[in-house]
Amino acid sequence: MKIVTVDEMRTLETRAAQEYGLTSQILMENAGRSAAEILVRYIAEKDNARPLDELAFLVLVGPGNNGGDGMVMARYLEQWGGHISAYHWKEQHLTVRGREIAAEDAAAALEEALHQCDYVLDALLGTGHSRPLPDSMRSLLGRVNQEREKRDTLRIAAVDLPTGLNPDTGEVDPGTIKADITITLACPKLGFFFFPGREYIGELYVGDIGLPAVLVQDIRTEMLTGELVRSILPGRPLNSNKGTFGKVMLFCGSPPYPGSAFLGGSAASRIGAGLVTLAVTEQMLAIYAGSFHESTFLLLPEESAGSFERANSILNHLEGYRALLTGPGLGQSPYIREVILELLESLRAMPDEKRPYLVIDADGLNNLSALESWWTLMPKDTVITPHPGEMGRSLRWRHRPPVAGAQQSSGVAGDTCAERRLHDYCRAGRLHAYQLAGQSRAGNGRHGRCAGGDDRRSDDAKGGSF
Repeated sequence: MKIVTVDEMRTLETRAAQEYGLTSQILMENAGRSAAEILVRYIAEKDNARPLDELAFLVLVGPGNNGGDGMVMARYLEQWGGHISAYHWKEQHLTVRGREIAAEDAAAALEEALHQCDYVLDALLGTGHSRPLPDSMRSLLGRVNQEREKRDTLRIAAVDLPTGLNPDTGEVDPGTIKADITITLACPKLGFFFFPGREYIGELYVGDIGLPAVLVQDIRTEMLTGELVRSILPGRPLNSNKGTFGKVMLFCGSPPYPGSAFLGGSAASRIGAGLVTLAVTEQMLAIYAGSFHESTFLLLPEESAGSFERANSILNHLEGYRALLTGPGLGQSPYIREVILELLESLRAMPDEKRPYLVIDADGLNNLSALESWWTLMPKDTVITPHPGEMGRSLRWRHRPPVAGAQQSSGVAGDTCAERRLHDYCRAGRLHAYQLAGQSRAGNGRHGRCAGGDDRRSDDAKGGSF
């Protein structure tokens, strides 16, 4: 499923009109009907299947196309039995069940309509507005919010997006109210996947406005859905063994941070690796041996043996391994940095067909961040999985919005960068966002998969897991 910015959505609509004759009126009609159909299904599935003729809807109508979408939506809901009141914010004009309310009575009638309605349809402003909300609009939305605090049965349905939410950045106006359901039109908007906007959209549905599929195929940002993941995952034949599914080696963990190897090793097993090997010192082996019942271990020399000996011990056992994870929980020190640099140099010298994929996370990146142009040291097809703090330190950011950060990350790293937030996103030819609210079983983060162009992929689990 494609994810768009404001400019991309505007371009899609322009091309639809110029190339296919889909005027704004046609798109608005399609949008309104689709939004109405989705809301009816939502009511049937999530609101006790209440009959429409028992429900009252208050539509807050803005001055632009979003207001037009809301009015078309209201027309269909009314045709199907719903009771509609519509308040036109700019004109301060109210109709209740088709009856126009006199101007002097509008304020009181609006209060009554708000008090009696079951659903408020927020169709005030859409993607074309990014300025602060007018005071009168904030006041109107504030009144809706007050009513919802009194009645937990009142539902807010946003048409395309909640009014005041920036569709590119996820920033919200102080007057923005949280929707229970957002029916976005054509494609989800990029700002839905960043905080604080993510907290304001509620359940997200996508309405079909009739855009030809060929128009959206070149959009380079996509939502990572279960269907897409299934298309990426390789098949697992019945006639197989652990050698069929590849081997993973992990060089991570230290006495202060033993959990990093637990998370990484467990995640590697869970994603289906045929064999997982932990490269650890004798001190760490005593910690891990009783907990990893399926993994094997590579015993590393102690620090006193020197960085070359430790790196060489790993390199000498990499034949046949498909992936190497390094960084999580290693700590930061000149010694660890030298070990990592030794690994990078030797991996760069390997032939492509023999080199395992390298994943660098956490302290692997923190140790490298002290070096200028550290990304030039990476072997081909390296995957880095920084959270924003690690990426900021690595690239000397002071302030960097998430999308711009991901763009810069891929620009300097060249390979796959999966920068981690609650929603994963990366810039490696294409961007994929993974919507997963809540916390993972691994602790305070979340599991995600971020896929890049040219079939490059990275698995990311907060806490340093591979």
